[in-house]
Amino acid sequence: MSQLEQDLRYLGVLEKARQITAELGPEAAIRYIRHAYRLLSKVYHPDLHQENRRAAEEGQRRLNALKQRLDATSDEELGSFLQTSARSRAGRPRVLIVEDEICLADNLGDLLIMEGHQVATAPDGLAGLRLHMSFRPELVISDILMPIMDGVEMVRALRQRDPEIKVIFISGFFGTHSIQNSLMQELVRFGYPRLAKPFRPSQLLELVRRELGG
Repeated sequence: MSQLEQDLRYLGVLEKARQITAELGPEAAIRYIRHAYRLLSKVYHPDLHQENRRAAEEGQRRLNALKQRLDATSDEELGSFLQTSARSRAGRPRVLIVEDEICLADNLGDLLIMEGHQVATAPDGLAGLRLHMSFRPELVISDILMPIMDGVEMVRALRQRDPEIKVIFISGFFGTHSIQNSLMQELVRFGYPRLAKPFRPSQLLELVRRELGG
C-alpha cells in the first residue's frame, strides 16, 4: 500500500474519492480530498477538546504530517492515482446501499468493500434513485422507512428502469402493520429477500452472495 493510499484511508476519503472519480472525474475528487483535510483539522483542534487534549494533539500532529505530504503531491499526481485506483475496481460488483442511518450505511459499506465490492451510499430513496443513474448497481440494499422517499417507493421506480433489479430490504420494523401492508405484496410478488435489524454481518453477506450469484 502506497503512502498516498494510507493517507487517504486515514482521512476516511479513499472509497468516496474513487466513487467521485468514476462518476465526476478526478478534479471533483481532488477538491473533495483537500476539503476533507481542512474539515478534520478543525475537528481535531486541541482547544476544542480540553478533556481529551492529548488525543486531539496527536490527531493534529498526524494531520499536519499528512498535509505536508498532500501539499507536496500535485493535482496531476493525485488525479493519476485516483484514476488508476478507480479503474482497478471497475470489474467489481456494484452495490448501492440506501439507508438514512449514516453510521449503519458506512459500516455496511466498509463490510462490502472488504468483500471486494464497489459501494455507493444514499441517505433516502430519492437520492438512491439519482445515484442509481450514474452508479448502475447490480444490487440495491435498502431500508424501508426513510425521509423524502421510502425504500418501497424507490424500488417501484427502479423497476421501471430495470425490471430485473435485485434488492435486499432491511428494516427494524418488519413486524409493524404499516410495513406489512406496503411491503409484503412486494416481497411475495418479486421475491425480494429481507433482513430484520439488527442482523449479523454474515447474514447480509450470505444474501449478497446469493443475489449476485457468488
